[in-house]
Amino acid sequence: MYHFEFDIAAVCITLFIGYYIIVKKGVRRHANRVYLGMLIFNFLAEISDIFGSIANNNPQFTTTAIQDFWNYLYLSSHNIMGYIFMMYVFYMIGYEKSKRTPMLVIGIPVLVELVLLFSNPFHRLMFYYDEAGTYLHGKLFFIIYAVALSYMIFGIYLTVRHHKGMTKEKAYALLFFIGITCIPIIIQMILPYYLITLFFETMGLLCLLFTIESKEDTVSPTTGILNRYALQMALDRALNGKGNILLLVKLPNLNYYNKMIGFENMNGILKRMSKWMDESYAPYVCYDCGRGHFAVLCEGIKDEDISAIREKTLKRFEMPWGKGEFSIRFPVQFGIIRIGEDVKTVENILMLIDSRFEGKTSADLDVAKAVKDYERGVLIERLIDKALKNKSFQVYYQPIYSYRTGKISSAEALCRLVDDEYGMISPDEFIPVAERNGTILEIGQIVFDDVCRFYQEANLHMRGIEYIEVNLSVVQCMSKNLKRLFDDTLARYSLDAKYINLEITESATTGNQKVLFDTIKMLNESGFTFSLDDYGTGYSNITYMYDMPFSIIKIDKSILWKAKDPKTGEGQKNAIIFLENTIHMLKEMNYSVLVEGVETLEQKMFLESLNCDYQQGYYFSKPVQKQVFADYLRVVNA
Repeated sequence: MYHFEFDIAAVCITLFIGYYIIVKKGVRRHANRVYLGMLIFNFLAEISDIFGSIANNNPQFTTTAIQDFWNYLYLSSHNIMGYIFMMYVFYMIGYEKSKRTPMLVIGIPVLVELVLLFSNPFHRLMFYYDEAGTYLHGKLFFIIYAVALSYMIFGIYLTVRHHKGMTKEKAYALLFFIGITCIPIIIQMILPYYLITLFFETMGLLCLLFTIESKEDTVSPTTGILNRYALQMALDRALNGKGNILLLVKLPNLNYYNKMIGFENMNGILKRMSKWMDESYAPYVCYDCGRGHFAVLCEGIKDEDISAIREKTLKRFEMPWGKGEFSIRFPVQFGIIRIGEDVKTVENILMLIDSRFEGKTSADLDVAKAVKDYERGVLIERLIDKALKNKSFQVYYQPIYSYRTGKISSAEALCRLVDDEYGMISPDEFIPVAERNGTILEIGQIVFDDVCRFYQEANLHMRGIEYIEVNLSVVQCMSKNLKRLFDDTLARYSLDAKYINLEITESATTGNQKVLFDTIKMLNESGFTFSLDDYGTGYSNITYMYDMPFSIIKIDKSILWKAKDPKTGEGQKNAIIFLENTIHMLKEMNYSVLVEGVETLEQKMFLESLNCDYQQGYYFSKPVQKQVFADYLRVVNA
């Protein structure tokens, strides 16, 4: 008498899994489809095992043909499920389409089983019925158990061997499935009338559902396609294969469009874009990586197919997206990454996906340059950490000339990173990196401390230096401890805040304005004065100047060089008019004006004719170490 109560429970769990998958729409990748195949054949095996058991338990009330139908359906569907599970393991370890031969080879045992099974009416070696119609196993029925066990053992071998190519959760889930499936096979070989195999297999499928197949963390809620996390898992496998290509489709300036048409409308457009990509790039898998960045993982794709996808994408983006007043043409950046060749780590691939778009027109991503820039950034970050550890940052001083006194009246403190292996590292390189990783706070304090100590020890006030300009990063302005750190440093060197002028770039005023305003106001109340650097090159509105206590406005050298070229001495008429009127306007607003980039006597005389208050540039001196600066003052300010 066969006991099929566990089969009924298995059916209930299988229906729940099917419902969950339909609701979550989780059948997108090849592995998902294989999982669904396992679920379908498992369900067929459960139903046929139930009805087959009923028929086998009651041969007097049924016919041999009905018994054969259910028994053949159960054995064939159950055997095929074992093969499909092996396909699933192959997908998990990264074989996918590029490795067809192993998938064909592992199909040989189940093919032999099916041949023996469907030829059973002629030899009755798999199963048969006695005179009373009782279902009995034949002499070769053990082959079914042997093949099932061999698949499980081979699955364990593949999972253990290739565990580095997938996450721990995946490896553990596969091993759990294999383990929970092997246990009932062994039990049922001893107790064949207790049908528990399918129940345990269904529990294993449930485990796979919530560890690998669950879409809670792998589908973008905005676009409905696979997300960045799903791509990251796929890349772990793709890096272990060959010939895998990742195509990037990136929209620049997504924040601009969000503000222009609203998040809801933009999300609707992104959803239409992702649907088009998901359909157009099939059978390849499309991923939404966020911020308007999409990736398409292609396995075994040919170069001509890549070109066709590129042309198709660029052509589609020449047409508008959306409807009515929200119908917009979007520029697009298209990139081709040859995984394992151009890029060898998941980290670098994700970096390319996240890299900012330069420009507003459609263009192809320069993968080699982007990787080189990224690796350079990593190196700079390492050199910053090394310099902080070794206390090897240096502070240079560039003199500032006063038209009123005809002498050097101040200087700008500039941080320099000099490495014993890589030499001088430009501030344009290490300052942005330091701002991103937060080390600018420590660097800024090093500079401030050096300036205060030098001003006091060198007695710069008595040498005509009214103040030293110190660059203040917007990141420093976000620190709640900034004022306390500055006050402590000033107290340590018995220095008044009026001898320090804090310099803020114009681009900094486009950040968090409230925090910036509050910080500047607080420091100004403590006695610090402020300069606005790079005026004329940023995006800030002049109204910011109304609210901030700037005493000096520093005009960028690019404006001077257009008005008076340092090489030819000539200038553009409009640039001259702009510079003249800018200086006049700023002085009318009671600001002191400093012009950077002065390199010739002609430029110096030109600025003096405009009554420019201060000048800074190589004509007077390049940035120098403090001892050189002190010696320089003895000569020019004598």
